[in-house]
Amino acid sequence: MSFFTMAACFVVSYLLGNIQTGILVGKLANNIDLRLHGSGSSGATNALRTLGRQSALLTFAGDCLKGVVAVCFGLWAGGKNGGMLAAVSVIIGHIWPVFFAFKGGKGVATSVGVILSLTPLPYALVAIGAGIIVFFLTKTVSLTSLTIVILYAVMMIVDSISTGSFLPFLFGVTMALLVLHAHRENIGRLRSGTEGRITRDMFERK
Repeated sequence: MSFFTMAACFVVSYLLGNIQTGILVGKLANNIDLRLHGSGSSGATNALRTLGRQSALLTFAGDCLKGVVAVCFGLWAGGKNGGMLAAVSVIIGHIWPVFFAFKGGKGVATSVGVILSLTPLPYALVAIGAGIIVFFLTKTVSLTSLTIVILYAVMMIVDSISTGSFLPFLFGVTMALLVLHAHRENIGRLRSGTEGRITRDMFERK
């Protein structure tokens, strides 16, 4: 993969990551900046707590879709390596968007889009399925998110060992570290037992 292709994969995907669905939904639906409410994140969980179910679903879908689009562009431009580079870049763009003062979401929905579009289906189903089970057991979105990216990183490490390629290891660990960093405050609350949970009344709000 040439330097130009690498640069294109990184820049285009980073700019895609800058599209903050939660901010757009908040402005269009309620004329509010989602980052000024709740946790301050522009992601789907804060949209659910602040704006309601429909806004949260739109936010999750939009953030997931940009992960898919970025990976597809990377695969088209630079093959599997281009797809992995684009995947990391779109997550960085989502968490630290230059057009929104480097204050975005936590990268989970975008990571789900990345996993679905870049990974063999069995891997994706195991990682996301495990996350869904954790959510139904704990009703804690942050723990669900961490389960998905950590399990996915472990599978990428195993893939690296089996194929002899270092890149899946580097990609999986980098993606997990980005999401873990974005969730550092959540991790602190999980350790202290003060992390908030999703309640039924949140889903009842449209």
